[in-house]
Amino acid sequence: MKKALLCLLMAVVLVLCMASLSAYALARGGEIDVSTSDLLDNWEELDGKEVVFRGEAVGDVMRRGEDAWITVNDDFYSREARLEAGQLRGGNSGIGVWLPASEAEKIEVLGRFGTVGDFVEVRGVFNADCPEHGGDFDIHAYTLAVIDPGRTLDTGPDPGKYLAAVFAIVFMLATLVPFLRRRAREIRSARALLRREEDVQ
Repeated sequence: MKKALLCLLMAVVLVLCMASLSAYALARGGEIDVSTSDLLDNWEELDGKEVVFRGEAVGDVMRRGEDAWITVNDDFYSREARLEAGQLRGGNSGIGVWLPASEAEKIEVLGRFGTVGDFVEVRGVFNADCPEHGGDFDIHAYTLAVIDPGRTLDTGPDPGKYLAAVFAIVFMLATLVPFLRRRAREIRSARALLRREEDVQ
């Protein structure tokens, strides 16, 4: 009896959990979390679907009246800048996002040399062949949220490399100057010998 009640209770809990997950999915409008590789691999299935895309805002905000273009990269470097990451780990990947200019204004730092851009989340409709923008592969977003603020990178010279370069120059001068002085003495001696031979003749 107790075993049957326990099984019934577990079944009820399972049904409630599934109902909660379904309600959550409906509340989110059935949006699908995607990456650039998802969009490239499954563009036919995802075309026209509502998606959630996360990455680093890079380049510039290009305003077009009430709207704007931004580029959002979701490659390895969207979380760790090349200057910090050390060795190369693949190339850049991202997508153009068309959104209201008021949403684009939430971006404070854009990724470029010397900065890591804001890490953002955009929600909107994916277009594999956008009729509004000449067949572009893009997302028409209706909201943007900044998840992690961007930051400035230290792009100054490495003190260790700077000192190594200074020592290399000093070493070069220390070895070159004596060589040049010896060479100059040899040239003077050769000229003096030549003059003496001319005087004897």
